[in-house]
Order: sequence, then structure tokens, then C-alpha cells
Amino acid sequence: MSIPYPQISYIKIFPPIGVARLGDSGFNLDTGKPDGDIKWFLPSDLPGTENMPDSLNGRFRDDNNRIKRQAVRFRVYAYDQNGANLGEITSGKGSPCVLKWTVHVANHKAAYNEFHGEYKSKKGLRNPDVQGDMPPEKRTKLQIDAGEQVISNGRGSDRSAPPINLAGDFYGSQTDPTKVHLGQMLTDEKGRLIFIGGAGYSRCVGKPGTLHFQPDITSEFDSIDWVDDTCDGWVNVDLQIDYSNFHQTISAMNKSTVLSAPPKFAWGINPPTTLFDLLENIYNYWADHPGTDFYLDIWPVLRSTYALSWVNKDAYEGHGVAGKGNFLTMEDQLKSKAEDSRLLREHVFNRLRLPDYEDPSQANTMYMPRLSGNNGDAIEPGENLKPNEDAPPIKRFAALTKVQYERFKAWKDGNFDVTIPPWRKYDSFESVPEEYQPTFLTRAALEHTIGEPLYPGLEMYWLARLPEVYIRNQYSRDNDPPFRINHDKYPAGHLGRGLSLPWQSDFDLCNTHWWPSGRPDDVINIKFVTEQASTSVISEKDYIDSIAPKRKKWTRGLRETPLYPSEYYPGSTDMVRHWQKLGFVAKDPRFVIGDSKLPIWVENERMHVPEETLRRNEFTL
Repeated sequence: MSIPYPQISYIKIFPPIGVARLGDSGFNLDTGKPDGDIKWFLPSDLPGTENMPDSLNGRFRDDNNRIKRQAVRFRVYAYDQNGANLGEITSGKGSPCVLKWTVHVANHKAAYNEFHGEYKSKKGLRNPDVQGDMPPEKRTKLQIDAGEQVISNGRGSDRSAPPINLAGDFYGSQTDPTKVHLGQMLTDEKGRLIFIGGAGYSRCVGKPGTLHFQPDITSEFDSIDWVDDTCDGWVNVDLQIDYSNFHQTISAMNKSTVLSAPPKFAWGINPPTTLFDLLENIYNYWADHPGTDFYLDIWPVLRSTYALSWVNKDAYEGHGVAGKGNFLTMEDQLKSKAEDSRLLREHVFNRLRLPDYEDPSQANTMYMPRLSGNNGDAIEPGENLKPNEDAPPIKRFAALTKVQYERFKAWKDGNFDVTIPPWRKYDSFESVPEEYQPTFLTRAALEHTIGEPLYPGLEMYWLARLPEVYIRNQYSRDNDPPFRINHDKYPAGHLGRGLSLPWQSDFDLCNTHWWPSGRPDDVINIKFVTEQASTSVISEKDYIDSIAPKRKKWTRGLRETPLYPSEYYPGSTDMVRHWQKLGFVAKDPRFVIGDSKLPIWVENERMHVPEETLRRNEFTL
């Protein structure tokens, strides 16, 4: 598409929120030092993708068996004065344009408050003995700030701009700083920005002279003098055009956001509510389609329950291969408006928990989703509440957003369409008409994230739920997703500062009811499938009798953290030291189950866990 440059009125960056993920490729976690080249990959820019990205070449690990880092790529789109998408702007060979990117990322976790959740009484500061008389924004000794960094591949070049390291100093309680690397930025040959996150390395600076110090974790989410290499911040761009006699510089209408989060160990498995769903709810005046559509609004939630059954035993019991709630076997009924399907639709809808904690009587596991909420662990049948609860029990259970719930209500009443998602028409992102690309990029970037619960969260903490975090009163003439964080109010480092410190503590403690779509709870290793399967089609009986009983804890080999005493967190300690050895769960297209040809998700690429951690039982696959 040839762009009429003089007609450009404004430009936007997409996706508006991009997520990179940690990986130890190019880094030795046993010594705490860089080691070799960083291997990274880009996920698909097409939404609705369950399979592993082609760029992984079938492996989440590099040739040294270290985890490849998931990068995020940002693109620039031009619009005319009427809001029509004029196409993607690129630089490089044959282009009259230069894209000059500015990136600012930071990590402010150690400078923030102790974790307290959205509804619990506020606690004190993390690291109270360091600049404890200052507000979090002023506690610079506890902040890692990479500063504003600029990159461009220039004009007329068909080469990518080489990586620029993003790093800052962390002092903690010490007088000398520790350098913390938060990631890298580079461009591709078209001038698009690529951001790569950190190595997933966490350590304590409390022992002077010891560079690689990882003592036992003694706090739930607020370890003193600890630092990790997650980060968040913003991305901006200036477009310089020199086209014939037309010369102009245009800045992006708004910044985009970049988040650097833990790896996604369960690929192609999404939660019932993602950040995309959360933002649709906040921007409830915007939608990329009218009304309710079965395959856009309903089916992703229902299908996710089956996928989650491969990483969570509670989901398996209700929604797995033989579960009464295995919606994959009911797809034709669920998408039908016929009268004989009405009772099924009503039954499913009546099991949904009302949004926004509207019905306190639904604080039990009969209602769905069966996940914890934004005020702590879900209450299991027979469990007694702790005294002095800060909020009613219903806030310890997850629910769909109001927008999601209203769409399910319309579906229940038969007021819905059944169309094939538009991205299914395309085999590659390059074949997508440019007018659709911003929406596709936005969905693809956010559909693999956690939107509920946020206690504290993986990509963002409960701050993500607050409407005031976003730019919502800005008029834009186009119809592309308006999701933009207000970085004037929430600068680099603010979006992740309420998350766990270090991030591995959350990965240890938040199991069972939390986010199995990113951090599996229990899994089936590929070994048990290949041992049993004689053909590509596994009978349902063989699966139930011979494979399903071999489910194992995803964290097997690591110690378990007991509920008491509260100063003892052996599982968190082991997670800091061995997270990179855990397996990845992904759909294996070689096998299906039964006549319904149900897909399977299995664990692969699990590394050996050292014997010193095996204090509960003997390590087995």
C-alpha cells in the first residue's frame, strides 16, 4: 500500500500495550552473569493462536537449554484527518521515513508499599530502613531506572539497529550500586521497535562483596534488599518524513506501554478474563464488533475451561476430557439458537458469578470461574474464614467483567450472531488488510495475559482495574482500540511496582486457584503420552485409565511452602533458584483424543532439578 504522506494527520503505535517475557537465554543464572547471545522470539500477531509460534522452531529453549525470551514488536500506523487508516509506516530501504523511537523502562518494586491487595488495609513500605521517610516516588536508591533511550535504523538502510542495553543502578541498603539489566531494545530492518525483557534473575544485595547472593526467602511478597529484572514503562516515536518537497516531523498521538513479565509456561491456554477483556470493560463505549458474537465473545471463555483442564486438576474434574462441562463436545449445541439448545445456554449462564461482587451469596465454588479473586484465596468447601476479614468473602472469588457477563446474558437469551472470527481468514499477519491490523495487534498482545484475578498478578497488579489509569476522554476519529495508559500520571516503573518482589515468590505461592494459564498447577508429561499412544488418536478410555492418572505437580522437585510459620518460604526459595528448569505446556498437534478429536496440552522441555531440593519425595517425571 502506497501511503499519501501529505495526507497524514496523526500517527499511532500498536499494540497500545505490549508484553515481553523473561528468559535466561544469554545469561547464567547459576553465576548471575551474562553468558552468550540472547535468543528471543516473537509470538504471532494474529489473535486466536493456540499453537506454538513458528519462530520458536518447536522449542522454548535455546541450544544451551536456556529459555528463549519472548519479545514484543511495536508498529506505527498513519491516519488522515477523517480517521482513515493510511497504512503502516516503516523506515529502511526505499522509504522516505525515519522512525525515531524513545523507550523508558524502570523497576520500582523495592521502593513501593508492602503488598496489601486492592481491598486490604494498607501496610508499610518495602525496605523501610532505606529512605523510609520519603514517598515511593522519591526513594531513588530502591529504583532501577534505565532512563530514556533512543533508537532508529536511520534512513535508506535495510539493516536493523543493533541492540541497546537497558540497565540501571540499585542500591538497596548498600553504599555502592548493583547494576541491574532490564532488557534490550533494537529495531527490525523496517524500523519497527523490538523490546526484549530481562533474564528472570533475582538476588539480594544485602551481603556486600557477594555478587550472586540468593538467601532463603523469608517474606511472602516483600523481600528486603531483593531485586529482580522485571520492568514496565512506555514507548514513543517521532516520524520524520522527507518525501519530494514534503518535509514533516510527527509525534505519536499517545505513548504505548511495555510490560516485562514472567514466562508463559502454558502456551495457548488463556484465562476466562484477560487484560483485553478488562480494558473492553473500562472502555465500554468501544467494541470491535456490534452486539454479541458466539465465536468472539462466548466461545473463547468456554473453550478456555477445557484448555485449563490440562494444567489444573479442578478444571480437569469439571471441564476435562470426560467432564460434564467439557464444552468442546457441545460446540454445535452451544452456538445454536434452537429451542432445544436454550436449556443448555441457560444452565451455563446460571453458573456464572455476577460481576462486581453484586451477589454476596455466590461466594462459593458452585459458581464460575472457580478461581480466586482480588482479595485472596478462594474459599474451599468447609473452610473457615479468618477473623478480621478486610472485605466480604465474595471478593475472594473471580468473576467475568460486566461487559463479558452482559454478552453471556444476550447469548443465553438467543440474541447473538455466529460468525467466523475475522483473523481466521488469514494465514499470516502480512496478508491482513492494514485497516484491521491495529485491532488484531491489540487482541493478540493481550489475550494471553491475566485480567482477573490481580492479587497481585503476573503482568500488572490491581492498578490495572482502575479507570483513572487510562486515557479515556480523548477523541479519536478512527475506530481502532483506544486502550492507552496515562504515562503522565503513571510513569515508568509504576505499573508493576505492586507485583511480587521477587517475582518468583508469587509463582510459588499463587497456585491452584490463581493463574494456571500462565503458571501451571499440575501437568501430564509428554513421556506418558508417547508411552501409551500407539496411534495419533488416543481413545477416551485409554486416556482416562492410563494417562490421566499420571498427572504430576508442575513444581515437583521443589519444596512446598507451608501455611505456617509465615517466615518460612522454602518453595519460594527453590523457585528463585530453579524456575528456569520447569517444563513448558503446549498443544501437541500429533495427538487427539477420541471421536471428538479433542486436542491435548502436554509438558515438554523439563530440565533436571538438583537433588538438594528433593526433600519431600523422590523426583519423578
